[in-house]
Amino acid sequence: MKFLTKLIFLLLVATTLVSCVEDFEFDGISKREGIVVEGLISNQSYNDLLALPLSTRHFTIKISNVGEVENERNEPVLGAKIELHQDNGVVYDYAEIGNGEYGLFYENFKAEKGRNYHLEITLADGRSITSEMQTLPREMGIGSFSTVEQTKLDYENVLGEVGIAEQEGISFNVTTLTNDSSDPVYYKWDLSITWIFSADLLEDNHPLKFCWATSQNYFKEYQLLKDEDGNIRNELFFLKTRNSRLNHGFSVLVRQMTMSPGYHFFWSEVQKQLDQSELFASPPYNIRSNLSSDDVAVYGYFGVVNEDFKRWYFDKSKINNYGGWVDDHCEFGPRWAAYCFDCREWTYDDDQVTPYAPKWWDLLFFDIRP
Repeated sequence: MKFLTKLIFLLLVATTLVSCVEDFEFDGISKREGIVVEGLISNQSYNDLLALPLSTRHFTIKISNVGEVENERNEPVLGAKIELHQDNGVVYDYAEIGNGEYGLFYENFKAEKGRNYHLEITLADGRSITSEMQTLPREMGIGSFSTVEQTKLDYENVLGEVGIAEQEGISFNVTTLTNDSSDPVYYKWDLSITWIFSADLLEDNHPLKFCWATSQNYFKEYQLLKDEDGNIRNELFFLKTRNSRLNHGFSVLVRQMTMSPGYHFFWSEVQKQLDQSELFASPPYNIRSNLSSDDVAVYGYFGVVNEDFKRWYFDKSKINNYGGWVDDHCEFGPRWAAYCFDCREWTYDDDQVTPYAPKWWDLLFFDIRP
């Protein structure tokens, strides 16, 4: 969800540039500037994730300004008051974290079946924003996983040159459960990976030889499905097996969300925007939001979802086309990087790196040799 604010800002800028080609005027700033609100609550509390065990998180709301190109506005909204209202009269307050983010720091709080929820936001200047009432959708567990070895055309980066070539790998699929209801189930899946990084110039028994790195952005795409009957096999990702991240241990955490038709439609429209050219995508203010205000244009969505999680480990012994892939830049590079001698020095995007195996990691999937 973090890319949503940036996406809306870029599309607003692009739409402005197109209009300028036609009439050479930067008019309509008040029509296009506004507030983006991003956030959700689910049936999984902080303590629920702790017990699974999974990396914990509190529910958050992110608020940002977006505006036209001449304003260059994409800044966080500070000093807002945010309340989560439950239909039995209970109100939960969000605490300001910083950088436009606000957290719901109740470790046992989770959305409950049959309850209705809505947000009430008061900005520092007194302007107010309210969400529509939302409730938990029907819960559906994660279905079965399967993999298929195949060859696909995919991007390849060789010495800085990016091209398209045939890549051996595995297609990773989830098959949904049977839907016994007459109503469709609306799914969204996203992924985070954890792999074991090696400081290649250290001995195998050195305490800083291996680190566990986690990234939520390795597979950037999310998958959506409207499922009428169930038992649908849906590909979640393609994993190239010529990949040094697979050498010592690799795992994917699949997060499945079931959601309302409105929230599913919202993410479907965002997905379309991502797939289109920035200059010719439809303006993001055409995406229906469940937030409204009499004082300011509001974009984004407040969701109430059912979450379910399931972890998969890459098992090289079951993959025919895995031959190992050694990244030898530490041995033959002109300058050795710090991470060749200390695995904690590895940095990549939003990765979290630790020389200690997470409590949930199955040590059966830890290979010293590629």
